[in-house]
Amino acid sequence: MKSMIRLSLLTGTLAFASEQVQIAGQQPLFHDACPSESIALDDNAIISNVAFHSNKTQTWQSLEESRTSASQIRDFPWTFRPECFSNENTTEPFCVFSDQTFASGRGIFIVGTETLAYSMLEKDAFRRPEVLDRMNKYDNPSFEQHEFPGKGRGLVANKTLHRGDQIFASTPLLITDPDIYQLSTSERLALLYRGVETLPPASQASFWELMGHYDGDPVDDRINTNNFELSINGISHSGLFPEIAMMNHDCRPNAAYFWDARTMTHYVHALRDILPGEEITITYIDNEQPRAKRMKKLERNWGFRCSCSSCTAHPALTAESDSRLHQIAALLDMLNDWTPASSATPEAVELLVTLYEQERLHANLATAYKHAAEVYSSFGRKFEAIRYARLSTELSMLDKGFADEDVREMRNMSKNPEMSWSWNKRVGLSGKSGCGCARKH
Repeated sequence: MKSMIRLSLLTGTLAFASEQVQIAGQQPLFHDACPSESIALDDNAIISNVAFHSNKTQTWQSLEESRTSASQIRDFPWTFRPECFSNENTTEPFCVFSDQTFASGRGIFIVGTETLAYSMLEKDAFRRPEVLDRMNKYDNPSFEQHEFPGKGRGLVANKTLHRGDQIFASTPLLITDPDIYQLSTSERLALLYRGVETLPPASQASFWELMGHYDGDPVDDRINTNNFELSINGISHSGLFPEIAMMNHDCRPNAAYFWDARTMTHYVHALRDILPGEEITITYIDNEQPRAKRMKKLERNWGFRCSCSSCTAHPALTAESDSRLHQIAALLDMLNDWTPASSATPEAVELLVTLYEQERLHANLATAYKHAAEVYSSFGRKFEAIRYARLSTELSMLDKGFADEDVREMRNMSKNPEMSWSWNKRVGLSGKSGCGCARKH
């Protein structure tokens, strides 16, 4: 996102990917319980005729040979025959699985285990391709690229965007399992280069247009710089979305994103009104941290010194901001206390909401509104609880996802606060009584 690696540097490395690669595998890949030419998945043998490497030197097929091999296997879900590596550190082989037909021809490749790849095939994105009909539609985008001096490429709005307006809905070009670092560097890179080579031409071009900043291997650099963390079946993986990767960081962003694993789609929505010519930004980090911690993390992980207005303001203003953030943390501790000794009150939660608004933490307001809904509910104040539950539902959908648990809980509270777990929990002889049954936000 921050520094361009010239495409002329790719000549040698692309040749590395396109030629047949000779790699020495380090151990047999599957249990003897499964016959040859099968996949061990969840203790079952799934016949696939996939050729996996053993502990002897293997020669990779060319792409055309691999495509031909895959096409000869009945009901085979991948466009190319997977190539894999394993060693004494791995419990399953790591392979590259590619589907050029995914998302109406956008394509995808997965670098991970059979368990991961075949579990992905159970997602609606693969089983019901029609759910992706409205994804990856950028023929008439609400943004355009712009070069920012000292910051690099970013996106600016070309029309007015209102809170909740969709900016992106993108499927990943690649998904990687972070455990692939158990492989040697040459094996890991061989899988990544092979994966990029299997993408359709337009998607390959989108990948190579990405920027990096580590001055390392061109594929590795682009992936490490632009990856987003994704949760798939409760396990963390990484995904790359070239359109969304063009968005720059701001500690006080005007857009929020979330990952929908069911449709394998990464969404970005406006958090507030964004005017034409205004840069569209997201946050790369936990932006409730004090300024010094934010800047240190951004420089360490992304290689740039943050120049957003929150970080570059006058020292008196940044000190005041840090003071508000510390007070927010203290209030959250208070409001998460549901014991009889809790000091939580409607006045305290109103202060929390005000502090989030002052800090322009628009996405984080979903949490503040949720606390407010629960506090008012706990004191039996129905309509205040409904008001904040409605606000929390909207922002939680934009920041956490349409099917998030907080969305469901706040939607239910907005309909009938009296049926929520928090109703009247702080109403007692002294004005409040604790139950110890709440969940920390």
